[in-house]
Amino acid sequence: MSFWEKWNQSWNFEKKMDYVIICTITVIAAAAIGISTFSFIMSITDQNSRYVAEQLSIMAEDCADNLEQYKALATSIILDPHVQNYCESDTREELYSEMGNVYSTFLNMLYIQHNANFIAVTNESLDQYIYNGNSAVSESGFETAYEKDYEGSMQAKKKGTLRVSFSNNYHWGRKYTLTLYFPAYSVTKLVTSNGMIIVNLNDNLLMRFNQNSLQYSSNLYLTDVEGNIVSTQNEEQIGRKIVFADKIVDSQGMFWQDGKLVSYQRVKDWNFYIINEVSAWTLYQNCFNTILILILVTLAITGVALTLAKNITKRLYRPINRVVAKMNDVSGGDLGTRIELEDMDSDGRKLAGGFNIMMDEIDVLMERVKEEQRQFDMMRFNALQSQIQPHFLYNTLECIHWQALSSGSLEISTMVKALAQYYRICLSEGKDIIPLQMELEHVRNYLIIQNMRYGNIITLMEKVPEEYLSITIPKLTLQPLVENSIYHGIRIKEGMTGTVEIEVKEKENTIFLTVKDNGGGMEPERINYINQNISDMERDVGYGISNINKRIELMYGEQYGLRFRQGEGKGICVEIRLPK
Repeated sequence: MSFWEKWNQSWNFEKKMDYVIICTITVIAAAAIGISTFSFIMSITDQNSRYVAEQLSIMAEDCADNLEQYKALATSIILDPHVQNYCESDTREELYSEMGNVYSTFLNMLYIQHNANFIAVTNESLDQYIYNGNSAVSESGFETAYEKDYEGSMQAKKKGTLRVSFSNNYHWGRKYTLTLYFPAYSVTKLVTSNGMIIVNLNDNLLMRFNQNSLQYSSNLYLTDVEGNIVSTQNEEQIGRKIVFADKIVDSQGMFWQDGKLVSYQRVKDWNFYIINEVSAWTLYQNCFNTILILILVTLAITGVALTLAKNITKRLYRPINRVVAKMNDVSGGDLGTRIELEDMDSDGRKLAGGFNIMMDEIDVLMERVKEEQRQFDMMRFNALQSQIQPHFLYNTLECIHWQALSSGSLEISTMVKALAQYYRICLSEGKDIIPLQMELEHVRNYLIIQNMRYGNIITLMEKVPEEYLSITIPKLTLQPLVENSIYHGIRIKEGMTGTVEIEVKEKENTIFLTVKDNGGGMEPERINYINQNISDMERDVGYGISNINKRIELMYGEQYGLRFRQGEGKGICVEIRLPK
């Protein structure tokens, strides 16, 4: 049974109200949790974004200042007169005469710049160089690494000739160092470069950044404008290109990439970016406890609200529940039941009073029905005694119908009219085979009588296409099966209400006419026993169904007849096989 069928047919008012209240409070609680969580996360994201942007700006300033300091160091070396003379020397005599002075200049520079590994200058015309450092030229690998490292260097600023390299080409791959390459331009001829100043320093540009200043653990990168990693904590990533390089287009910005929040800041007019990458889990893990507390508090409030709402609904429904309980007693045959009006509100007293008045009227009507039934039985006896024709019975019932209608007894009128139709089809002018449409009409009239008797406990559903209404079947085939569904299925189940469904299908020139109910059902052993013994007219099987099955077998053959099986729910489905 679908949800809406249960809603319309099975659920009482209290259960419907409980369902509506539960759904409403649950939706409101879920919306409150969702909106609060979303607002909280957006607030945390905004705060962290501003904080990271400020930190990256400070880091960029620091990095730019450091690079400017290194550039100033290289510039001061170039402007030294001894270095100028060395680079402009055309003869080896001039070159050798300045070597000592240049060496001393480099020694002073190394003393001032404590993190410098070595300083070197080249003379292009004579293909010579001077080297001075904390380690020998063989230990630094200068001669073998110089050309390769210079080719891999990059332009340091948007404008200018300074180039930088951060690699492990020097020192035989033992460590990563920062190397500056500055052309040795002549102070008298600024367009002429006579050599190259090379300064190698221990500085990965990120070591000074204290990540403890951030509120969470993250990954810091220094990249060039092409997205190639110049410096990072994990040296294995140096030289690789970051996957989101195409998204870094402005001087600063922020975006989400694969569940990570990426923030970037350009190092002033230098060709470098500082990039910070933090995962969403790291970003929001501190607020999960707050969100969890919010959810738990909301769920607790929701539980209290649901409990209070259920108790209030139960109290409001109590008068109706008492009326429904008394109506169930009436459905069980206790027509003398009445509702006490004490401890009921005004609406409940009106409802209970109306019920009591209705039951008093039913008592009067039942007495009238009994009297009319006695008269009807007497008329029937006299009619049989006089060998009266069937149409006289129809006319008599029709007369009773109109008499009841004229006296205002609508229930009696409806019941008598249905009874007349019932017996008209039973007699059916002596025919044993009738159209399916007439048999269905017979079932409808039968259910009118039963529903009036038991208080509308049976719902009939017909799934019969129009083209099958004209097929013929043995008379009194469906009504006994419907009667079984009522007395042995629906009336014994909880609530004593149910649905009977009649459906027609066709397969291979065979008509399958099924009668289903959603009653109490039967045990599988009982179903198997009926199917095995239905053709033998066993008393335990039931006279009604055995009679139907036997008539079908005698008319059409043993391959046709009844077959019982378990329904989709607890009910029973009877399949009637007939030739087309």
